[in-house]
Amino acid sequence: MRLFVASAFEPAFTAHLKAAADYARDNAGRDAVKWTAPSDFHITYAFLGDLDKKAADAAARGMDAGLAGLKRFSVVSGGLGVFPSPRHPSVLWIGIGEGAAELRELANKLSEGLAANGLIFENRFEPHVTIGRVKRPLPEDFFRRAGGYTSARRASSAVSSVELMESRLTPEGPVYTEVYSRKLL
Repeated sequence: MRLFVASAFEPAFTAHLKAAADYARDNAGRDAVKWTAPSDFHITYAFLGDLDKKAADAAARGMDAGLAGLKRFSVVSGGLGVFPSPRHPSVLWIGIGEGAAELRELANKLSEGLAANGLIFENRFEPHVTIGRVKRPLPEDFFRRAGGYTSARRASSAVSSVELMESRLTPEGPVYTEVYSRKLL
């Protein structure tokens, strides 16, 4: 199983992200970006890679250990960003403003719990939601226009659980299935 650990959002927050992605789509040029389906918007804390059932069970135990005692909290959307850089964008994302410190704390605790259960992964957590993957050059004024739109609008969502997700890659895009869920207090 190809697994990652993530949190999803409340419907109003997802609708906000969709509106931002739609605006970006309207300014990106035809087929320049492969857009993320709104149902797939999430924050990824850790990509664990291909694991067997025994390792997936260890991941669930690690989630329980790392997240014990953590309380639910709220996040507020931030502005538009890219990886690795605006000159060479490959991933378009919406950042998290308010609540980013809490997300980093959650990711660190989760990392500790997973590592204690034998799971090793690259831990470079940056609070963001991927809205698309760049396939072709973007128009010169794309970041000014789309960035201005996302910077002027905000939405909030509770982060009340963390899920262990399986990702199956298909020609139409990834298909995500929940394997395990841990509620926050």
